Amino acid sequence: MNWWLKTRAPAAFLTTVIITTAFAGLAGNTELPIPSLTGSTGNFLVGHLITVLPAAVLMYAASRTDIRMERVAARPMAGWNTLLGLMAALIAALAAAIAYMLTCQDIALVTGRNTIGYIGFAMLLCALAGPRVASFTTAALPILLATTGWAPDGRARPWAWALQPAQSAPATSAALALMAAGAVVTLTRLMPARYER
Repeated sequence: MNWWLKTRAPAAFLTTVIITTAFAGLAGNTELPIPSLTGSTGNFLVGHLITVLPAAVLMYAASRTDIRMERVAARPMAGWNTLLGLMAALIAALAAAIAYMLTCQDIALVTGRNTIGYIGFAMLLCALAGPRVASFTTAALPILLATTGWAPDGRARPWAWALQPAQSAPATSAALALMAAGAVVTLTRLMPARYER
């Protein structure tokens, strides 16, 4: 257990969540000039981009061990990894709720929702393809959404959940669905495909 906690670096994750939430509250509504590949642009905010950081820290921690060793360990590593992801999402949600109560800014809710969605996406991809692939792909996801997720009228397309306003129920549902899928696949998949023989 001590070895697992040391490799997963929960203190680094907690610090990242606090910094991300605080920075989103201070500068999250600042617009970033990212060109759109679809010819139309919307308001891509700092808060849309930085929420990927906690998921990246989780994937960095997961990549510090050999997945094949973890899968043959006597201890329930898959359960611990799933619990870590769920606790990470809960911490992000609590931090966002506290930030919203203190500031009454919608960007706090967007920060919590997107952090949960990115963590779920990273967990899902980590279980399917390994932590290194998950790290790179999760980090690239907000840029992909920013460059392709805008409709001609400047609103976010329905599938671009991370770009939706704070009150969007479909975006919240998408983030929670990603989290649920990531938790289930992390708990049940024996080995990412690239490690199978």
